[in-house]
Amino acid sequence: MKRFFGKLGIIAFAATLFVGCSEDRVSYAGPDYVMFSDSLQTIAIQNSETYYDIPVSATTACDYDRTYAVEVVDKGSNAIEGLHYELQSNSVTIKAGELASSVKIKGFYENFEDTDSLGINLRLVAPQEKIWDIYGDETKVQLVKICPFDIQRFIGYAKVTSNFFTDYMQDTEFRLVTVEQDPEKENGVIINDFFLDGMDLKISFNTQKPLEPKVEMETQAVTKLSEISGGAVLGTDMVLAVPYTGAVSYFNVCQGFALLYHTFYVEGYESAGPIGTYPTVVEWISEEEYNYLKKQGY
Repeated sequence: MKRFFGKLGIIAFAATLFVGCSEDRVSYAGPDYVMFSDSLQTIAIQNSETYYDIPVSATTACDYDRTYAVEVVDKGSNAIEGLHYELQSNSVTIKAGELASSVKIKGFYENFEDTDSLGINLRLVAPQEKIWDIYGDETKVQLVKICPFDIQRFIGYAKVTSNFFTDYMQDTEFRLVTVEQDPEKENGVIINDFFLDGMDLKISFNTQKPLEPKVEMETQAVTKLSEISGGAVLGTDMVLAVPYTGAVSYFNVCQGFALLYHTFYVEGYESAGPIGTYPTVVEWISEEEYNYLKKQGY
């Protein structure tokens, strides 16, 4: 809520027609504030060269440059300066006539673990009368390592584990599968024998937003009711996996897995309702691990 009202205030002040800090200019009677544009933001670290912007905003434009120091607040920060990140400068300047600038930061990609999500608290050092109480003078920056997408990372061998197995395939701890590239779909793969031998699942990886790596799927038949119910047949006997819209199916390149959400129906018997909604994890493994698990009887 603090963030919401802060943005409303910035918009309202910035929309004033004649706003200024100089007595020589026509200005409104309201206060002159400076602040980080967001109280929380997440940055995808994909290499060690790129600087990213942390926006800073002012409610008024002045006819002179304004420079403010930027300091790291130890409390709440677990990223280490010089090891995990670097600020291009410990100050930020809003140029004359402008309402915005940015603090520039880059992360050291090689020093992040695959599961790292490190935070930095930054404080804008400005005279107290320039700080808007409702918005404050700090921002939280989260640095997340994002490995470059390569379709080859998701081709080869994988383990499939699902809560569906707990209810309907109790003898199955996980399934070992092979995965091949889908020749008809960009960034798509085919998971062979997904829940049942001879029945595959096609998925594709949406890589447009690095911080929102989504898996896209269509409704597909993945097993048979007769296989999971001791021989009972209803409808066409096919169990359909329908993408569940109540949660986001996503993938992780660094860790090599995909988390899929499906609601399952019996085809031709949908009027009876779903047989359940379950998450499924597809974890890519090496050929050596695949062969070892095969020898163990999986």
